[in-house]
Amino acid sequence: MTAVNKVNVNKEIYLWAIRESQKDFDEIKSKFTKIENWIYREDCPTFRQLESLANFLKVPLGYMFLDKPPKTSIIESEFRTIANKIPEISKDLYDTLYNMGRKKDWLSDYRKQKGWEKLIPDKYNNLSKRNLSIISQTSKDFLGLKEFWYQDYSNVRLAFNYLREKIENAGIIVMQSGIVGTNTHRNLNVREFRGFLLYDDIAPLIFINSKDSLNGKIFTLIHEYIHFLLQEDDIFIDEYHYDNKDEKKINIIAAEFLVPASHINELWNTDKDEIEQIEVFSRLFHVSKTVVAIKLSDMSLIGQQIVDIVKRKDEMDWENKSSESTGGDFYKTNKSRYSNSFVKSVIQGAESGDISYTYAFSLFDGSAKTYNYFKEWVAYYGE
Repeated sequence: MTAVNKVNVNKEIYLWAIRESQKDFDEIKSKFTKIENWIYREDCPTFRQLESLANFLKVPLGYMFLDKPPKTSIIESEFRTIANKIPEISKDLYDTLYNMGRKKDWLSDYRKQKGWEKLIPDKYNNLSKRNLSIISQTSKDFLGLKEFWYQDYSNVRLAFNYLREKIENAGIIVMQSGIVGTNTHRNLNVREFRGFLLYDDIAPLIFINSKDSLNGKIFTLIHEYIHFLLQEDDIFIDEYHYDNKDEKKINIIAAEFLVPASHINELWNTDKDEIEQIEVFSRLFHVSKTVVAIKLSDMSLIGQQIVDIVKRKDEMDWENKSSESTGGDFYKTNKSRYSNSFVKSVIQGAESGDISYTYAFSLFDGSAKTYNYFKEWVAYYGE
């Protein structure tokens, strides 16, 4: 008979998770009859039971493996830049920030142990003082990106995967999801944020809200990549959120990266319909029509009225839609949320004995089955 693996959790973590959930203890006890035994270490839950409890309390599974409860001021103390841009952060975003921060911190320590050094050379330290066109070109050079790279990809999904791979190859972790952890009942709100960057010298992490359109995800990816080169945390709201002058600057750089002005000048035809050309450019450059329209407006090729029309149409197109399917194979969908290099590092760490299997499971927000699926993927696709 196969032995059931049980998980030890500190009493303080249970008490913190219960307080965080704001649920009545009798309600929790009615669903988890052994909760008191777990708290006082008279018994321990199985991994599946702990996962079910975390989902019920609406706390990321990874929190349950901490030695101490997380700081209540985690946003203010560790993600100050993000807190300044969104003063009232939802619990879903809060939990996602903390969950991704935990993964980033682990990978940073692991890479240091393996001899990794700072990803950005010292010559980039004053990049923010350069003009916008130089920053845009430097960002392409850093990735080894060809000038007309976008012509090699017939659709936006292939273009996104290509850019994600190039950025991953530079050592940056790229995660994406439209839910909190693996909880399909906790959807991330694309109106609250499109993505964020948690900067680290060795293991920077970009997170993409996959409730956005594929076009939107490409812009967010490059927007946050620019913040990486400038070595600063960031949360991205949208491509036309210009309340913050620094964000406007990054938006302009990202637009130049994806839709170069020199290419537009070669293609723009004053005799053709403006809206039709915007649609053509959107497909060609793999960005939203809004990004194209704002770029054309900045180049004084169209007026604000056209921008407003395009913006409203774009908003209608993605409203109430999600680019992340909730159907299909669970493990395949879950794998798409994770950075390939992160997955390889966790598997390597567990198989070499650097971390426990239980801790590896928690880094994947999953179970032994999730781990084994990822392990098979690494064996088949890994280097």
